[in-house]
Amino acid sequence: MIISRLLARKRIARGERPSFKAAWLPVAGDIIVIAILLAMLWQPALTFIYVMEFSLPLTILVLMLVIYAPLQIVIIVSTIWAVRSRWEEKETK
Repeated sequence: MIISRLLARKRIARGERPSFKAAWLPVAGDIIVIAILLAMLWQPALTFIYVMEFSLPLTILVLMLVIYAPLQIVIIVSTIWAVRSRWEEKETK
């Protein structure tokens, strides 16, 4: 989200249309970074769930909020910026 957004904003400001690889490699980098951060958060989240003795539905909800939602937000926002950087406006007649 951070890498792809920064690069896309600079490219859009310059009027540059990047190649497919140039637009989507920062998205892959963002996904790798968030995956590493969430992997480091996994064990503390499980420890918290075990200590609090949550029920199964509450455990699922907590894990979705802590792990799944941030990952999806990063993927969606990074993808939006990659698409925006490659967008080419059609000429109107």
